[in-house]
Amino acid sequence: MRVVVNNIAASTSGALSILKSFYKYISSSKVGKEHEWIFLLNDNYIEETENVKVIVLNNVKKSWKNRLEFDFISGKKIITELRPDVVFSLQNTIIYGLDYPQILYMHQAIPFQKEKRFSFLKPEERTLAIYQYLIGRVIKKSIKKADKVVVQTNWIKDAVIKDTNISPKKITAILPPFEDKANRYKSHHPFKANNFFYPAAESLYKNHKCIYEACSILNNKGTKNFEISLTIKNKEDIENISYLGEIPFEEVMYRYNTSTLIFPSYIETVGLPLMEARQIGTLVLAADCAYAREVLQGYENVYFFDPFKPQELAYLLEKVLLKEIQPKIMEQADDKNQANSWIEVIEILIESMVK
Repeated sequence: MRVVVNNIAASTSGALSILKSFYKYISSSKVGKEHEWIFLLNDNYIEETENVKVIVLNNVKKSWKNRLEFDFISGKKIITELRPDVVFSLQNTIIYGLDYPQILYMHQAIPFQKEKRFSFLKPEERTLAIYQYLIGRVIKKSIKKADKVVVQTNWIKDAVIKDTNISPKKITAILPPFEDKANRYKSHHPFKANNFFYPAAESLYKNHKCIYEACSILNNKGTKNFEISLTIKNKEDIENISYLGEIPFEEVMYRYNTSTLIFPSYIETVGLPLMEARQIGTLVLAADCAYAREVLQGYENVYFFDPFKPQELAYLLEKVLLKEIQPKIMEQADDKNQANSWIEVIEILIESMVK
């Protein structure tokens, strides 16, 4: 089987992590080595192997005009010349006009979430509004035209079916594989009730604002004996907030072992820190959103709060500080999704080719 993997969009954060995870699996697994893979990327993010070829198209991502021109016009010519058996798009949109089966991996939650309607009139929301309404239309059209669609969670599967009216048989929810971190990073460092941690980039929907306001609520009550560490650069001089910037992965794991994870983000497909913290056994204060409820289902060390009500987060923070909320000791690691789920995706690619 010859598969063209279209991932021109991947360059940072989650999209790049998904690309590298998939590449790692197909380049090391028996089933992956049985097939030929041709990746269309915007840079040399992965190495070529005996059965993996990389074609760099660094012009496509320079502007949205170039990206749309590739999706609707030039991409058809490039991919047709490669004569694939199936095309696998890892970037939320398909290539139009192809005569080959196309499987779409859709991992963009913004057009399908209902927690927030972003405004074109507010400068800080404009880019997110473009994703929600304009790019969202292109994504939804791609979903309708794709032969099969893979998403990461059941909540977004349900949202996609509702918004696009596609058949449930056309879409599959497959939780992305996560490395077993418990055995490698679980430590015996003591838990510190006054330490809190939020590893997240600086995006509006990551909702650092909720943390800032919860801090102010506690400070106004005279509660000051705590520290919340954020992995962003110093933005606001707020008491009890420590700005770490980007930190090594090992330090992230250390903080999962010794701190309480706060996760107020109201838009995620999965929320990788929640999966990592679950494996470690970390105490988690999470936004009461569909993605978090699904990923943390059955997990005993989680407490939920409304991400738009900082007073609820402040209440939970205070409960942790008073040791009225403490992490429950887990006898063994939580091994949710321990098996590598990329095999399920490859099975879908094979089935689509046969048909």
